[in-house]
Amino acid sequence: MSWGQDTRSQEEEVRAAAEYGKRAEPLPDIHIHSVLTAGDAEYGDALRETRARQEHLEREITSLTKRLAAPLTDEKPARRWFRRSAAKPQQGSEA
Repeated sequence: MSWGQDTRSQEEEVRAAAEYGKRAEPLPDIHIHSVLTAGDAEYGDALRETRARQEHLEREITSLTKRLAAPLTDEKPARRWFRRSAAKPQQGSEA
């Protein structure tokens, strides 16, 4: 076998490999179904997480709304942080 014949067979192999995709048979239905099923599962997981977050935020917003809508009470806090003492007469300011 000469060098020219070997090159010709390599070219044919390269051409055959390039045309393989053009002549390939369509994917079987089971493959398409499995790919779609995996995509549906991922979408379902993302949707489930989004709905759970939405329900949590709705509950939080509802509780904050109730708390803000409640009437204010006139009760004084049990402890005052910045309490002023009773008015003390100031010494030395009387003239």
